[in-house]
Amino acid sequence: MNTIKDIRIYRSQAENIAGNSLPHEFANKELSIMLHRIAMKLREHDFTLGDFNHLYVNLTTCMVDDKIAPSKRGKDRYFPRFRYYDVEISQPFFDTLETSDCIQSVIEIVEQVLIKYFCTAKHDSEFIRSCVSESVEQGENMLVKFKEKRASKKQAIIYLRYLDNCRYFPLLRIFDLDDTMILEKDLPETNSLDAYGEIQLSSKKITIKPRKNQYARNSDPITFIL
Repeated sequence: MNTIKDIRIYRSQAENIAGNSLPHEFANKELSIMLHRIAMKLREHDFTLGDFNHLYVNLTTCMVDDKIAPSKRGKDRYFPRFRYYDVEISQPFFDTLETSDCIQSVIEIVEQVLIKYFCTAKHDSEFIRSCVSESVEQGENMLVKFKEKRASKKQAIIYLRYLDNCRYFPLLRIFDLDDTMILEKDLPETNSLDAYGEIQLSSKKITIKPRKNQYARNSDPITFIL
């Protein structure tokens, strides 16, 4: 099972089937940011789409069985981790796409797709609605647990915020055994999370080491004395 990574919106006025051109991806920045936050919140709770992790919702004026259905295009052998789900919409609504007027309606459509096809006993419709609502209402202030480390007397958690400039703004919090917060620090904004790899926590110090890859080779560890 694959934890969700991405939600994107597409549009088309031709059948989304093999042999036809691929649907066009939305260019609405505000909507893309909101969808990314929804995916982050779902991912925080290990929400899964099954055997893929990129959900592509295609809004189309073509007829779709039961108005919402998996695309008849099928699985792409070169990109097996994404799937299209087609949603039938009216021509007037199609004409509003990529404007700010459509955003709330598109978010509601995404919620419907998630509920119709990906509900489980653990992640039911109430859970999905809660994640969507929290993402939309809290916006830049929404916290998503990213990493945590427990030591004998302390716990460190790194949360992520996703800003309107499309950058991550991590937040570090450290708690004692009674769940009393003893340290809270904003961490540097970043386009990538490669600087936030392993957490090392002792009674006197916390160190956040970068990931061991080529993208983080110039990143220095982040250290705070407790």
